Amino acid sequence: MIAGLAWLRVGALVMVGMSAASANALTVPELQRLLKSGGLESVAFEESRESPWLAAPVKSRGTMHSRPGLLEKRIVSPRVETWRLKPDRMEWIGPDGVTSRQILFVDAPALAALANALRLIVAADLAALEADFRIAVQGDERQWTVRMHPRSAEVGRHVDYLELQGASSGMQTLVIVERQGERTTTRFQN
Repeated sequence: MIAGLAWLRVGALVMVGMSAASANALTVPELQRLLKSGGLESVAFEESRESPWLAAPVKSRGTMHSRPGLLEKRIVSPRVETWRLKPDRMEWIGPDGVTSRQILFVDAPALAALANALRLIVAADLAALEADFRIAVQGDERQWTVRMHPRSAEVGRHVDYLELQGASSGMQTLVIVERQGERTTTRFQN
């Protein structure tokens, strides 16, 4: 009987600990509020692109600038170039600031979804991402991870998942894993 009461107490303590841990788990709206409180209009980054077709990862660094409807990625190394993600297209501007190319998203729906996701991630608009991605949040305010899987079969043919890692109100790392084995890891330097 005493042994039974001891197990009952241990069970109660475990359940209290489990409910306390789940009470601290972040939801998408809570994490969005936390991220927006930190602000991320301009941030330095380092990026590594891995691919089965590359002998070694391609590394780059620069700054990202975000404002409504635009994410601009200015790369300073290994070469100077600028990428702009707009609602309807992606633009590339060469080192001379004049030469440019663009891809219209009506011609590339999977690229459109990925570009929109990147704009929304940097703008800390996780709730809007739920239209295109199934979102799972793990962790609490101190340390968290967000895993996003595409809802669309078209996007899912190209992108396996996106993972955002951070601490408190700061994004630290964005990982994009593509279906053909490519992986891009972006580390933000807040």
